[in-house]
Amino acid sequence: MLANGVAPDRAAFSLLLHVYSSHLHLPAAAHSVLLWMTGLGLPPTPIDYTDLIFSFCRAGCLDNALQLLDEMRALNYPLTPHTFAPILKAICDNADIQAADALISSMRSSGCLPDVVIYNIYIQGLCKIGDFDAVERVIYDSARNGWEPDAVTYSTYIVGLCRSGYIEEAFQQLETMVAKGLQLTVVGLNILLDHVAQNLDMWVGKEVLERCQELGFVVDVVTYNTVMDHLCKKGKWLRVLKLFTDLLKKPITPNVQTYNILISCLCRAGKFEFAKYVFSSKGFVADTVTCNILIHEFYEAGKEGELGFLFADVNAGKIAPDTITYNTLVDCLFRSGRRSQAVNFVRHIDGGYPTEPVAHLTYWLVRSGYIREALRLFDDIQIKGLVLDCRIFANVIKAFCRKGPTECSDMSQLCFVLDRMLGSG
Repeated sequence: MLANGVAPDRAAFSLLLHVYSSHLHLPAAAHSVLLWMTGLGLPPTPIDYTDLIFSFCRAGCLDNALQLLDEMRALNYPLTPHTFAPILKAICDNADIQAADALISSMRSSGCLPDVVIYNIYIQGLCKIGDFDAVERVIYDSARNGWEPDAVTYSTYIVGLCRSGYIEEAFQQLETMVAKGLQLTVVGLNILLDHVAQNLDMWVGKEVLERCQELGFVVDVVTYNTVMDHLCKKGKWLRVLKLFTDLLKKPITPNVQTYNILISCLCRAGKFEFAKYVFSSKGFVADTVTCNILIHEFYEAGKEGELGFLFADVNAGKIAPDTITYNTLVDCLFRSGRRSQAVNFVRHIDGGYPTEPVAHLTYWLVRSGYIREALRLFDDIQIKGLVLDCRIFANVIKAFCRKGPTECSDMSQLCFVLDRMLGSG
């Protein structure tokens, strides 16, 4: 425009400022546009200022945002809750409740009444510092202050209570919310259950879900997975199985994560035949995560000879192994005393010597004192014209460090290995 002698108007400048602020996240550049406009006698609009305030707040430049707010006041621009919201959020993110109180007071004094969005941000800040008495007061005084709590208000409060360990209080707020005709979203419910399920002494699996259903919430497969996963981590395999069978009776379809949680739990409980049965059940399509779980658990239990059912699916192309699969196999082979098999396995993966499995194998060789074998491995890799990746270097150093000074008093070993890797030895 400038090169063709076309003078930008206010709309063009505003668009450029918006691009810098909201899309490129460059508040300093956006501010230079605002100064440019002003210098040309094109006063920025309140929307321009609000855009720039939001951008500065997102960048953590609160002082710049407050300066722009003062400029708006000096220009007698109308101030709205939308202008104050990003500033209040930045203040609350810093847990500066005193400054948040002062900002809300300044809103009222300037004739801008705080709305539900402002109070929701404020409540989130109070929850962050654990001042739930103050949250109660804010909600209690809502009618007098001209706003009405919404689903976001209570969801924020409930999640805050959960994160501070007040599970029973969170359910009390949930009941209050339902009584007011408000509903948590599925995502909000799953966040609640995620925290609830961690405190299984109070609310146990099925009871938690039944309580939610009594309150009228529609639970989904993610909800079941959340509770099952926490029960699995607690080793409660019978409860996991009971939840799984309850799930099958409902119009909710288990997904691959549901089956993976169940299989992992059964393996940890030593129910390997049951895990194999679930793996082979009709309608379940295993994924790479299933593969990695089974390999790890069966090798840990010394039952690697029973993995034929899994490798049959891998060889048939039903499951595509990934790097984690290969790393897991290398670890399992080495830990079970099959060093030569681990080396041969790495030699034949995808044409030979992929970096991650080589790094894992190198760690175990050096850690176990087979340094000459590690050097032969490096020679084989270089003969193939491949480069020793930095991840292999890192694992060599880590393995030497793990050996400790009592097992590896001569650091010349490490230097010799590193020289070989660098090609200078």
